Amino acid sequence: MINLEQNKKTITAILPNYNYERYIDSRINEILNQTYPVSEIIILDDASTDNSVEKIKQKVSELHKEYPELNIQTEFNKKNSGNVFSQWAKGINLASSDYIWICEMDDSAKPNFLANLMNSFCDKDVMLAYSNSKLVNQNDKPLLKDNLRKLKDFFRKKHSFDSYTIDGEKEINKNLAVYNSIPNVSAVVLKNRSVLDDYLKGAKKYKLSGDWYFYLRVVSDGKIHYCHKKLNLHRIHEKSVTKKTDLKERFSEMQRIHEFTIKNYNLSKTTKDRIIKLEENLADSWL
Repeated sequence: MINLEQNKKTITAILPNYNYERYIDSRINEILNQTYPVSEIIILDDASTDNSVEKIKQKVSELHKEYPELNIQTEFNKKNSGNVFSQWAKGINLASSDYIWICEMDDSAKPNFLANLMNSFCDKDVMLAYSNSKLVNQNDKPLLKDNLRKLKDFFRKKHSFDSYTIDGEKEINKNLAVYNSIPNVSAVVLKNRSVLDDYLKGAKKYKLSGDWYFYLRVVSDGKIHYCHKKLNLHRIHEKSVTKKTDLKERFSEMQRIHEFTIKNYNLSKTTKDRIIKLEENLADSWL
């Protein structure tokens, strides 16, 4: 049973879903079994074509009986939004807790995921905390020998593999200005603030890289915490393998974000040179 008294910092778990019926039970159960409890669950379905809506309704009915003190909200789109960041915005606008965890329905988390990340918010200046991730397929089989953060860093710029808390502007200059060093939104916990809605309006202008833009805006307001433990499992499906046309669009969006960071942040010459080098390297393989 959830004991909300032990949780002074309340957390809303937002679960966006689209055709992930097979994961609904296990995902919700693992969220409720976190050693640091959530106080609210918001389940969003973006006009799924499988049996997701019926599955969600059945699960919520069960939860009302088992967890009568838990606030549960559901929103079912009749038409697909066409943009995942619209769903993020909807969930955040509905959330009433101090902190937000956007839990993609097909991802997974270790039971101590929240307990590890919430410690970082003892520093009131921390706006975003995230953990390392493992990359798995739809059957939970590892896709990489190394973790996802390490793979990203290998191709960009390696830095500390230990946990750290750092000023957001420094993290932008060191990593986020160059590439999206945060592997997956399910690995992230955010401080709930009204300004998040404005940041997501900007994110919705991107199809593939809105999360990167969103993280840049969020961490520029304060500090960011990284937990080196692999507490999040990010699931990649066969149908989501990136196509050549997607790479071209991703490259274009990357350039737009690079232009944004150069214009809006005080980047060192070294960071600007890394941006140029990365674009040159990726142009050869992506275009």
